[in-house]
Amino acid sequence: MTTYVNAFTGQTINPSAISYEYLSIAANTTLYWPINGNTSGNIPTSNIIEVTTTTYPGLTLTLPDATQVSTGQAILIRNVGSLSFSIVNNSGGAIASASSGVAYYIYLTDNTTSAGIWSAVTFGAGTSAANAATLAGYGLTAVGATLNQTYTVTNYYASATIPITVQAKFIVYNGGAGTFTLPSAATAGANWFVMIRNNGTGILTLTPAGSDLIDGNATQQLQLTESLVLVSTGSGWNTFAYGRSNTFAYTQLSLAVTGGTTTLTSAQGANTIQTYTGALTSNQIIVVPSTVQLYTVTNSTTGSYTLTVKTSAVSGASVTVAQGNSLVLICDGTNVYNAASGNSSSITSLTIGNGSLAVPSLKFSGDTTSGLYLVSTNQVGLVVNNLQLGYYNAAGLTINGTGTFTSGVLGGTF
Repeated sequence: MTTYVNAFTGQTINPSAISYEYLSIAANTTLYWPINGNTSGNIPTSNIIEVTTTTYPGLTLTLPDATQVSTGQAILIRNVGSLSFSIVNNSGGAIASASSGVAYYIYLTDNTTSAGIWSAVTFGAGTSAANAATLAGYGLTAVGATLNQTYTVTNYYASATIPITVQAKFIVYNGGAGTFTLPSAATAGANWFVMIRNNGTGILTLTPAGSDLIDGNATQQLQLTESLVLVSTGSGWNTFAYGRSNTFAYTQLSLAVTGGTTTLTSAQGANTIQTYTGALTSNQIIVVPSTVQLYTVTNSTTGSYTLTVKTSAVSGASVTVAQGNSLVLICDGTNVYNAASGNSSSITSLTIGNGSLAVPSLKFSGDTTSGLYLVSTNQVGLVVNNLQLGYYNAAGLTINGTGTFTSGVLGGTF
């Protein structure tokens, strides 16, 4: 930084000996240092300036070029009018907002640029106070002469590493399933905090850095609509105000589909009980939200096509629900499973629907077009590839068409 000194004494000099000036401004006004005879047509800067605005509030008073004076140069500016005005640096950056009757003691701390760095102390009627705008830090904002708490909202749309500069901010996640990697608790320091809400369409996983833990756990998951406050201890993380999701309640979705891929919205995926209807013209895929949820899915569609439930995960497991059937499904955020998978049990009787050639009542997960169905009272049909090859009734077995018995005790042809 440049320092201007007296050639004889070595002491820092001021650019002007003018001590007081009264300004009446009707437009935005720029001040100049009264050096090198530049006062002609310019408004010089005095040590003490009293200002009144004659037109409308919000005019600006611009300070001179900071590079032309030494650090420590000071100006006292007082608003003696009824209208407020703004005091800005030489580049237009805000320094203070001068309300009626308020004075500011402004001094230069850095003169390496024309804008400079200025500090300001506010003086009132008989009292003095710090400049609220200067004091405002993380989570605080200046409103007039007071400091007020603020929750600045920052939106994220994909996985990210959270910087320590978001301290005291409210982070809203708007993406699909993703991960927030937290800063090191030691780097953030004790008492550093941030608020996080999952407003997206998938699970948001919070992952600490290194060996840090969250509430003693390696990670923390936020389901859809959930939120919390994270506080650093300096060596790990604690949480409070964990808002559990109340979106996924026992409500029913009844949706008509025709085939292709249908991706459920968060509101649709919030329904635990889901019924699908409509005439399918192709295989139907239902993509549920990538979050932990339990579903009861009923396939009431028609047409010789399948209905499959899955998440958006490319390699995730899926479940095909046969027409006319209901299944309880479990979604873990990536995979969808049949809740009855892996269980074994016995039953003494089983009643199933009548079925048809297109959709046999008794069929197989690997071939839903072959099986048995009720043709009419006391007549059970045998179906292969949606074709009736024969039927059973009280008279015995009837085979449609011709064929050959190739094994067993019955030899020959028919």
